[in-house]
Amino acid sequence: MKSVLTAAALAALTILTGCGRSDEAPQSAEAPAAAAPQKVRLLMNSGYSGANVWFLVAQQRGYFRDEGLEVEFTPGRGAFTAAGRMIDEGFDAGYGDIQATYEQAAKRPGQAPVGVYMVMDASPSVIILPAASPIRTARQLAGKTVAGHGTDVALNTFEQFASKTGLDPASITITPNDGKWKTLIGLLDEGRSDALFGYLSTSSAAIRTAGGKVEDRLRFLKFRDAVPELYGSALMVSPQLLRERPEVARGLVRAINRAVTDTLCKPEAAIDILTAHDPEQKADVELGRLMDTIDDMGGRGQIARNGVGDIDPARMQSGLQLTVTTRHLSRRPELAEVFNRDLLPARAQRLPCANPPA
Repeated sequence: MKSVLTAAALAALTILTGCGRSDEAPQSAEAPAAAAPQKVRLLMNSGYSGANVWFLVAQQRGYFRDEGLEVEFTPGRGAFTAAGRMIDEGFDAGYGDIQATYEQAAKRPGQAPVGVYMVMDASPSVIILPAASPIRTARQLAGKTVAGHGTDVALNTFEQFASKTGLDPASITITPNDGKWKTLIGLLDEGRSDALFGYLSTSSAAIRTAGGKVEDRLRFLKFRDAVPELYGSALMVSPQLLRERPEVARGLVRAINRAVTDTLCKPEAAIDILTAHDPEQKADVELGRLMDTIDDMGGRGQIARNGVGDIDPARMQSGLQLTVTTRHLSRRPELAEVFNRDLLPARAQRLPCANPPA
């Protein structure tokens, strides 16, 4: 693959090729000061991990700096909480589940964040079962107990899943449990819960961290198989940022897109950046988490064809209506209230590389 010069490299090359020329006007003794970087406060879904490593890639490789931005990252408390916290705490941008944005837009029109770059083309949510569980279909969950974090995306989009699988959501017992994943998986092992709500990537990482094989311990009922209308997490910006600093929002999207496509092209290099930043992270576990996340982004084949970041408006409209109906929202937001495609780079810039990893 041909190497591509970064903007910084091109600038440096321009300076070097101009050295020693006598036909240039002399430089002013008082060169104008560089413009101060535009500050952006961004709320993540969690701390840095393989599932969001592109943020660290963008930071470490200077992609925000190239756009004249200074981004302050705040670790999140779950993807479903990001949209509400953005409003309540005044964040400029965030990364979280788009269905939560639908709900905030219904409750607080004009204040809710707007998706501008769709990272996960499919819902990452799953119902997690012990590998030996006799449950094979969603309807077989009737009468069973399902545990999970109260803010878990799967728990908070379960009505959509149930409606598409013919399961009465009232037929299961939901037991909120905010314990760590070791504790939650222990509930399965001890038979104290029949299933869990969660992400495939997160629960699989917990098994790998403990040295186990995922296929020996867990099975999954995947939301993306039952509810293709749902998307996953997206980069979101506040209405104020879109209205008052649109070029800042556009630069943020460009920088993050560069990092996402870098990560998709060379996942191992991205994980090297993560483990250099935090040596306590296990490279094999986080690479596994990243590869599971790439599946939720649509899979490498689809990304190689279509790129990353965009949506199908008709599909999103369908998922929006499904969420309004099953979650009994007070109003149906317009598509423009929850996603804006205008800031997306051209499709060619959203393709990871000519020959994505096999």
